[in-house]
Amino acid sequence: MSPTPARAIVFDLDGVLVDSEPVHHRAARRLVDPQPLSEQDYARFTGLAIEPFMEWVRAHYGLAESVEALIRRYAALVTAELRSGDIEPLDGARELIAAARAAGWAVGLASQSIAEWVHATLEGCGLAGAFDVAISGDDIERAKPEPDIFLLAAERLGVAPAVSVAIEGSPAGVQSASSAGMFVVQSRQASTAAPPQPGAHLVVASLRELDLAALEARLPLVTP
Repeated sequence: MSPTPARAIVFDLDGVLVDSEPVHHRAARRLVDPQPLSEQDYARFTGLAIEPFMEWVRAHYGLAESVEALIRRYAALVTAELRSGDIEPLDGARELIAAARAAGWAVGLASQSIAEWVHATLEGCGLAGAFDVAISGDDIERAKPEPDIFLLAAERLGVAPAVSVAIEGSPAGVQSASSAGMFVVQSRQASTAAPPQPGAHLVVASLRELDLAALEARLPLVTP
């Protein structure tokens, strides 16, 4: 990474670089098996921290385990799914990361997932080491939709949020990046794509639609 990058691009992971929500959904169904977990109920928690989801699971299914115990069991199920399945980056992801690097942009990751899942996903899809900075939900106190994770990513990348592009997929993620003051692109490429969000400056159906020069033209000028 350049010591003084002029621009940054910060990616979410699940639903943006990889279509991993089906993996998490399978793990969630295994967690509550033999009771059912509907697509609609699961979708309510997409992009949010794990705690609210586990609190809902505990109350909805009348489970005796503590939220902490459920989180540990769910984390193990997700990790097993990630390591056993073949996860490929979404079309255009590798190319966009490479183009950003070639153009001298700082490249970051800001995923609400716990660090264990982030590392397992990046290793599984061949993107380990692709980022200058990788922030997980373990690194912050306030989860998306609060802006903390994107503010921390910008700080560690050494680039102001105002000259940073965030690539997000979930409503909570779009709100988080928007509140951080970044230019927000909502990608709807994943199978669990959310409807277009009002906080997004640009909505695309594929990462291949993104042109870095066009994005840079929409960012503020960088003063020396």
